Amino acid sequence: MNKSALPENLGRNTKLLFSRSTWFPALLRWALLLAVLIVPQAVRATPAPTPNSSPAQWHATVGAQSADMGHQALAFLPNEIWIHAGDSITWRWDVDEIHTVTFLPATLPRPDFTTGPFSPSPATFDGSTEVTTPPLVKPATYTVMFPSAGNFMLVCLVHERMTGAVHVLDLSQLLPHDQDFYDRQAADQRRDLLSDRDGHLEEACRQHGDLGEHHHSIDAHLVTVGVGEISATAGGSQTLSVVRFIDDKIVIHAGQTVEWNNHDPVTPHTVTFGIAPADPVPPSGNLNKDPDADGALHGTISSNADSVHSGLIVAPPQERLGVPESPPVPALGVTRFRVTFTNAGTFPYICALHDNLGMKGTVMVLP
Repeated sequence: MNKSALPENLGRNTKLLFSRSTWFPALLRWALLLAVLIVPQAVRATPAPTPNSSPAQWHATVGAQSADMGHQALAFLPNEIWIHAGDSITWRWDVDEIHTVTFLPATLPRPDFTTGPFSPSPATFDGSTEVTTPPLVKPATYTVMFPSAGNFMLVCLVHERMTGAVHVLDLSQLLPHDQDFYDRQAADQRRDLLSDRDGHLEEACRQHGDLGEHHHSIDAHLVTVGVGEISATAGGSQTLSVVRFIDDKIVIHAGQTVEWNNHDPVTPHTVTFGIAPADPVPPSGNLNKDPDADGALHGTISSNADSVHSGLIVAPPQERLGVPESPPVPALGVTRFRVTFTNAGTFPYICALHDNLGMKGTVMVLP
């Protein structure tokens, strides 16, 4: 090879090697060339984290949602992080649904998310006292510093089964992952939750009870109030919640009744006609004095001037080993809600908790 034909971007050592090519056998020349090219890359590679590095600032995300806000990932992304004592984590809210970032001492019962006391950012958590945000939405951020080694559970006080873990290691221990790894993991978890690859939740609800394509007919008077699916990692639980009335437009005749029930294992909803109450938890409006025989609340609407509010509609409680059996109707709310429409008209309604996310429906009553 002519030395003058060597590429300009080759280093001085490489050119020198070729200029003396007659000194070496061909095989040895190629081995030395590879060494010249590879060694500088290895020298420039990012070194492994050292145990005695200065405190680091880590980043994670609270929640994820689809473009129309109808699919909500109730999750910390990622929901498991390893850091060093003295490091801090900043969580960024990425959704219009409210969440909290909360760390509780092991013996403290789970408090109501509205009561506080709330901790200003940046906060410090060592396992001895509660640290919590108020319910927040995007683009809020919150930072927690962890001065002591330990394994700490992260929860959202608004949503059950939205949990995570922070493992705080002593400075003498190497960390298993870097921020790039957590960013990729968060993106993977976000995609998997929002895509609902295996559940096909909405279609399953449309086919519930073998209604299939006939669900919009006047013979089908059932509306599903949200659906959901729980998944888990070694760090905690995550939930996909579809905050929509499945088949949000239903047609019936005057004198007939519509029933709503919740298929989401975590998220409560309401069915609210007319004026939404200031407190969405208790039922209100034109309701029958006594529930139906199966425990469902039952209201009556004759005009758009009527207000009927279900209170919280929740899925039946889940059983756990070693604790007393739960009653079929949970104390927090009802699992079914019914309304009889006595006159023709068009009656819009909302979920008072999630109407800001687009959770709305209509009952069209024919004569």
